Amino acid sequence: MRTRHISVIVYEEVLLTALSSTVALLTGAKKAVVRSGKPAPFEIELVGVDLHDVQLQLPVQFHCGKTISDDFQTDVIVVPPMNTEDVDIDKMLSKNRKLTQWMAEKYHRKAQIISLCTGSYFVAECGLLNGMPATSHWGAIDDMRKRYPLVNFRPEKVITQSEAIITGGGGFSALNAVLYFIEKNCGKETAITLSKYYALDYGRTSQSIFTIFSGHRGHKDEDIHRAQTYIEDEFKTDISVDQIAGRVNMSKRNFIRRFKSATSLNPIEYIQRIKIEAAKKSLEAGESNIAYVTYEVGYNDLKTFRTIFKRITGLTPIEYRNRYNTETLLTYSN
Repeated sequence: MRTRHISVIVYEEVLLTALSSTVALLTGAKKAVVRSGKPAPFEIELVGVDLHDVQLQLPVQFHCGKTISDDFQTDVIVVPPMNTEDVDIDKMLSKNRKLTQWMAEKYHRKAQIISLCTGSYFVAECGLLNGMPATSHWGAIDDMRKRYPLVNFRPEKVITQSEAIITGGGGFSALNAVLYFIEKNCGKETAITLSKYYALDYGRTSQSIFTIFSGHRGHKDEDIHRAQTYIEDEFKTDISVDQIAGRVNMSKRNFIRRFKSATSLNPIEYIQRIKIEAAKKSLEAGESNIAYVTYEVGYNDLKTFRTIFKRITGLTPIEYRNRYNTETLLTYSN
């Protein structure tokens, strides 16, 4: 099996920790395979967009062996994420248009693409994800759904693969996509060993537990904004869709249509997400009585609350409490 060439893309807005962790994992996998007496499975090279020396938006500079303007063949393109809170996405995508064109060209020449976290912006911008499942950071999904409506975003997934494209979830969970690639190319034993060495949660399939529901407010429908505010103020009471629709002077059918168009959720789902987010915060703050939390967020039935909580977070309320309860964390740290 021939040695594959991996291009790890470096751009000004790249997230330093993600870039360095990705290179460390890939380098560790390569060394492990070579130590076992086998040929190197791949060579790793940093590739700049415009310059060989890339100054990050930090006091850190990377020297890249190549830029995308150089004439070279590559087998795998790894796109690390950026911190979207500090980046104007429109300007960033416009500035890196040459990169997205290069990626599309290489993909059509049979290169594999791995996007990590918000690196999926670049792949979606190419149009390569249209009609495919993809994941990213949960905080970017609302914006990405509006920009790329043809992509089947699966924010609960840690990894998706479709054809020759792998996408990884948010933050450090995206490194599971790198481990997935390593497993496929270097063997499961190598991937597991690296996950233990770097204390990564190998085999995680859902990132729902990390999601913080922020209300899907990035739309311009003022009536729906008023409906959302009403839900957020009254979620502890037994509010109905008819009641909310009446507050904004809409028929129920028209309200549901406009609400889902604006927020990507139907009103019932939105109410559930608001209630569960409040329950999560209560459990994190130290409340240990699950029944109390259930009634405090407006559920009268403990079984219903548990079912919805697990569907949204991936954990039962007790499991979530035990993992994130502030008092429990302080006990472990002491």
